[in-house]
Amino acid sequence: MVNNGNFFFFFFAFDDNRVNFDDPRSMVKDEYYHRFARKELTSFILSEICALDMLYAVTTMNDGYYADRLSLKGGLSVRSLVPLETHRFSFDADFDPNTHCGFTYRDVGRLKLDLEKHGSERKCKTRVRKTKDDGRLYFIEIEYRKQLKDLGCSIIEPPKIEVCKTCRVHEKPIKTEINTFIDLKMMGLKPLEIVHLNPEEQFATKLYVIGSSGRQRNHYDAYDVLGIYNNVDLDIRKAKNIFNTLCQRHGSPPDKHIVECRRQLDAMLKNNKKKIRLTETMFEQENFSFEEMISQTKFFYDFEVKGRS
Repeated sequence: MVNNGNFFFFFFAFDDNRVNFDDPRSMVKDEYYHRFARKELTSFILSEICALDMLYAVTTMNDGYYADRLSLKGGLSVRSLVPLETHRFSFDADFDPNTHCGFTYRDVGRLKLDLEKHGSERKCKTRVRKTKDDGRLYFIEIEYRKQLKDLGCSIIEPPKIEVCKTCRVHEKPIKTEINTFIDLKMMGLKPLEIVHLNPEEQFATKLYVIGSSGRQRNHYDAYDVLGIYNNVDLDIRKAKNIFNTLCQRHGSPPDKHIVECRRQLDAMLKNNKKKIRLTETMFEQENFSFEEMISQTKFFYDFEVKGRS
């Protein structure tokens, strides 16, 4: 990445010199090496690095302006709640404005411009572009793919940042380290502490979006729901209240929305492509049953937990 003697970065937060593009597998932590350091996962490893770069950049640029203003949710966030080896690859960074601390979309509406400015100051060649704005969701795509292709490398899909304009955080978020199989010490980095939705809100939100109109990745939502349930001592009453609030905010009675969620889960059983895509991104496939996942997720809408009050 040299131009007239001047070095140009394409990562927004990472030092390109610290990334082993010739053999990204060398950057996997020792304890996860047997699982992830396989040649066929090279593109996944680079995709993981790109996703981490987005998180580090968003939460540290502008002297940490966005660190408390955005609450992470979704697959990258669920990692803070479950053992990493039981989770999955996730390439997008999904956020809600942290309204619990008084922030709204207005506080983060300049995110794209700030990323561009930050990249320019770093002499970052990677472009930032707004990919969709339907009035509710704000998507920013980071064009790592072209720069990596120039190095003879590839990633799974273009990483994106998503901010929900109309969402609000219902419960006080938590702050934990992002879990990753990448050896951050090799990159000269400390683990990233980031604000997340709390477990009950993660659980309720995942259950809710399974039935959302046009939701394409609800098979990942079902998998995350199961992971949270199996690894967190949830306050089910709190989760149920959040779920009901989400339904009411979006104009759908909870009972009616639950019917649609279960209908979507039944539809997943007939969609072999979703089963294949999920198993391709899971970290551990042994003893996993797609059909059992669907069955258990349908049960969660009763908000009853065996052995718990």
